[in-house]
This record gives sequence, C-alpha cells and structure tokens, in this order.
Amino acid sequence: MGNRISIVMPTRNRASLLRRALVGVQDQTVWDTEIVVVDDASTDGTLAMLASEFPHVKVVRHRFSRGPSAARNSGVAATTGDWIFFHDDDDL
Repeated sequence: MGNRISIVMPTRNRASLLRRALVGVQDQTVWDTEIVVVDDASTDGTLAMLASEFPHVKVVRHRFSRGPSAARNSGVAATTGDWIFFHDDDDL
C-alpha cells in the first residue's frame, strides 16, 4: 500500500469558505496528495473560482443537488489515492 492521500471536499454555494479550506489544505506538508472537490450544483460562482484559483484541483460536478452523502460518494469514486480523507468546505 502506498502513501498517496486523497482529500474529498463536498461543497454547495460556499465559494468563500471553500477558498479558505483549500488554502489551508495546500499549506499542509503532506507531499503526495490529490484534492477532489465535489460541487453539489452550486450557483454562486464556485466552479469559476476553482478554475481560476485552484486549477490543479480535480472537480466533480453534480448538475442537481444530491446532498452531502452523495457528494462524498462521488468524490470517493473519483479518487486515486491509497488513503481517503474527508474535509468539509468550512474546515480550516
């Protein structure tokens, strides 16, 4: 088993909180990570913010809101890491 960590972050209409959470994750010292943000049908510019400020983040988009559990499941399905860590969009 390897040491790659996948961080799954569900969000919906909380772009400013998500931005802070992503900056916090990027400041960590773990080297081999991937970040998967699952946008659960946001309408507040979340996708544009991700594309312009965090182009290295893998984004999974739900066209219709399916709730946090479905967002986490979609995120897990998109990961490639050996370990999965759930990180909410309002965590610092």
